[in-house]
Amino acid sequence: MDGLFRYNVNSIWSGNVGDCVDKRDKDGLKRDSYDHIVKYTGVFGGVQGLVVLITAIRTKIVSVLLGTVGFGINESFNRIVNLVKSTTDLGVPFSAVRTISANYDGENEGCLTDSILVTRSWALLTAIAGALLLALLSPLFSLWAFDGDRGYTLSFLMLSPVVAFSAVNGGEMAILKGSRRLREIAMSQLLTAVLTLSISVPVIWMLGLRGLVPSLVLVSFASMSATCFFSFRAFPYRVVLLNRRVLRQGIDMIRLGVYFTVASFFGSGAFSVIANYLMIHGGAETVGAYSAGYQLMSYLGMFVFSAMESDYYSRLSSLSSDRHGSNSLVNSQIEVALLLMVPMIVGFMVFLGPIVTLFLSAKFVDAVPMAQLAALSLFFKAATQPMAYMSLSKGDSKTFLLQEVLFDVFLVAAVVVCFNLGGLKYVGLAILLAGLFDMLVVGSIVYVRYGFRLSDDARAVFLKLPLPLVAAYFCVTACQGWVRWCLGVVLLAGTVALCYFELKKRTTFIAAFKDKLHRKLGR
Repeated sequence: MDGLFRYNVNSIWSGNVGDCVDKRDKDGLKRDSYDHIVKYTGVFGGVQGLVVLITAIRTKIVSVLLGTVGFGINESFNRIVNLVKSTTDLGVPFSAVRTISANYDGENEGCLTDSILVTRSWALLTAIAGALLLALLSPLFSLWAFDGDRGYTLSFLMLSPVVAFSAVNGGEMAILKGSRRLREIAMSQLLTAVLTLSISVPVIWMLGLRGLVPSLVLVSFASMSATCFFSFRAFPYRVVLLNRRVLRQGIDMIRLGVYFTVASFFGSGAFSVIANYLMIHGGAETVGAYSAGYQLMSYLGMFVFSAMESDYYSRLSSLSSDRHGSNSLVNSQIEVALLLMVPMIVGFMVFLGPIVTLFLSAKFVDAVPMAQLAALSLFFKAATQPMAYMSLSKGDSKTFLLQEVLFDVFLVAAVVVCFNLGGLKYVGLAILLAGLFDMLVVGSIVYVRYGFRLSDDARAVFLKLPLPLVAAYFCVTACQGWVRWCLGVVLLAGTVALCYFELKKRTTFIAAFKDKLHRKLGR
């Protein structure tokens, strides 16, 4: 699912695994792990930042054109499409990465060609199956997503190609990831963001609510085309459908993806249940405000967590049999993630009101209190996600599935209880509690199952950084006017300084970057 707390498994499997991993100098890894983490967080975070900026501009324009009701309808469409896609793609977009990566590292051109053929053939089969399933069940999805209203049946029927385009896109992206085409991946992401903005805004401008479905179809097709443009140049397109050998070769890949398909189903289902519940008890405007606030918070997390998905997992996999090395790497990742994330959370809470007005509209002001509470959950996620990758690095997919299901069940229950207690604002509290619950569950599992121990440095950072977060939340909720802004800016500056000096103590990368910058400016 695309939710905040879950791991983007499409990207998780982009790392080197098993026999494909280059063996690293464990002592050297410990010496430079902080520098490596900070460096690649900046690289991947920068790319993600450009994508988020373009997406935010599109969201702003669309929200102004459609309002909260249209935004809520759009999110309902997206949730159902993602639910069908994640259920029918059989895990090909992430399980294929591991297979292709192994053959790419082995420098066996024949095996690599076969794995790409199998990936594309299975991706096309799942694309057809997913489109047919959405088309056949469109009346049921209309009833479920819109509180018994059959009026959206035709809309879901017309959205069936989106599932097919997404499945093909996932297969081609897996090929790029498995063959380490990082430049092409970044360029395709940026191109997709630009095409999304260029297509959706004019269509919705001209057609209003009636343009939602056409824009989703066109954007999905454009996204697939952008990925295919780069993957086809690297590996010419070829598929073989209903071939016994190809189908048989893909069985292992599909078996690997089953657990992740089930996990994605639970994740997408949980968010669909939440949206459906809010639609029934609060209406489309409540769903729209919830979706907008959650989306902004998710964008904030992407700046830090995108690097984990792209780089951290592969390095952790290379240490899967080395308890001391993996513990050291996980602790380093936790420290850096917390030190980078906390200033961003403080800034997000302080400036969320203007952010909503700038990137959405004043109609979404109800999302602000919810998102400010929910943003605190990113602190727990920064500590949780490095630990959660341990089950995947060891091939323990059943444990990963258990973590996923427990979180999804708790989140749904928490949202229902908290919404009844205090409305939309308390949904933010539910997300915060779910983040805490996830950290306790994952932390207990890795402690017992993998012998993970939190280092003294990581524990000190974890205990030190909640103070500025609590102070920032008190500032934005209890203070008003110029007092709030002045205090908020001072808190943000202090948090940035604290985290900067903590990072500087742990790395040489910051000092080296400053020296390089000074040399360039001095010329």
